[in-house]
Amino acid sequence: MKNEMAQLLTESPLRSVVKGFTWRLVATFTTILIVYFITGEQAKALQIGAIEFVTKFVVYYFHERAWLRVSFGQSRVDPERSPDFD
Repeated sequence: MKNEMAQLLTESPLRSVVKGFTWRLVATFTTILIVYFITGEQAKALQIGAIEFVTKFVVYYFHERAWLRVSFGQSRVDPERSPDFD
């Protein structure tokens, strides 16, 4: 039972990767647009966007995994009382 409850409070590393990737797509697109509007240079905007994507994706992944070790804001879920629990 203890292992089952622990699983309710954690996410897989793959979930962290997918969350990070989808967020980085949105955020990097925004960065590319901002750089393009400021510089007017498409190549520079794409270059900065690519560097920003890789760097922040790695930082986000480790940040997300570190937060799984913090109990702040977490609560236990009773699978028998939660209608949305599968």
